Amino acid sequence: MTGWPTPKVRARRSVDDRINLSSNELTHPAVAALVEELVAGFDPASLTRYPIQDQPAAAVAEMLGRTPEELLLTPGSDAAIRLIMLACRGVTDGLLITQDPNYEAWTATADLVGGWRVRCVRRSGENGSGWLPAMVAAARDASPAVVSVSCPNGPDGHAPTLAQLRSLLAVCRERGHLLVLDACYSGFSGQFAELTQLAGPHCVVLLSWSKLFGLAGGRFGVAVAEPALVGFLRAFRQEDHVNVLMLHAARMTQKLQPEFEAVWSDIAASREQLRLWLAEHGIHSPESGGNFLHIPVDRADRAVWLTEELSRRGVRVRNMAAVPGLRDHVRFTVTCGPTRDRFVETVEPLLDGLRR
Repeated sequence: MTGWPTPKVRARRSVDDRINLSSNELTHPAVAALVEELVAGFDPASLTRYPIQDQPAAAVAEMLGRTPEELLLTPGSDAAIRLIMLACRGVTDGLLITQDPNYEAWTATADLVGGWRVRCVRRSGENGSGWLPAMVAAARDASPAVVSVSCPNGPDGHAPTLAQLRSLLAVCRERGHLLVLDACYSGFSGQFAELTQLAGPHCVVLLSWSKLFGLAGGRFGVAVAEPALVGFLRAFRQEDHVNVLMLHAARMTQKLQPEFEAVWSDIAASREQLRLWLAEHGIHSPESGGNFLHIPVDRADRAVWLTEELSRRGVRVRNMAAVPGLRDHVRFTVTCGPTRDRFVETVEPLLDGLRR
């Protein structure tokens, strides 16, 4: 071996005093107390034993209206994406059909593991409204592939309808594709339960406890699929990497689901109020089904200015310059309560500068 490949990697995360509205974490006044309840009663002695997954899997399955044999427990939804890309390369024709833009883990993993051809389907129409017909057309004209759709979409917030997803799933079944629905933001679009029920033959649904249940630091997710595929993926033993604290929290989730659903509703309502508020200030923020909104600007230098000025004033947001189709957007996480009030007070004086 003469040298190692040098792919681009992110710097390790660090903490500072700014409000973090750049990572789409679950930010709401009720979340801290709810997370405390999720981990209440945890037995530290369980850390001395290897994880036991049967009871957590049964509890999550009951919450989702599925069976434990239909669930793969993972250390986050990113881990599920990487496992699918590794495990399915030889089962499909090595083709990934994906939205463009989509969550970056798909194309990044394809580049790292090799052996994948990637067909990107570009967004069209306002906020990607033309995506699903284009995805259906691409799926209809392809050999067996992995077809990746985020619903709502991670970068831009577009939320396809269930009817659109069912039409895509029908084509995937007909053509022998594996459709993977990334439903990590589904609570904020009101589609959590309905999307989960689409899982089955030719369809995997990914759920993230980071986005939905405030456990971004815990790293826990679930892949819902038919038992044969779950059995195949379980053979890679990824469940062994889910730590016992998150397994405990997973067992507790069903008890607190109504409270979290209220949080999702609050954030969705806040999102629409903020869209109207931005419109009153002359800023047309595209519709979003996630817990985030975009502030579109007309020049790259203005996106840089807004991001840096908010950072200087103590609020982190994300310049989307590296994302195709969103290069003139600045994204921020929607929140409620005092954090939202501080964001509004901080950004409002800057909005006039975007319209000049």
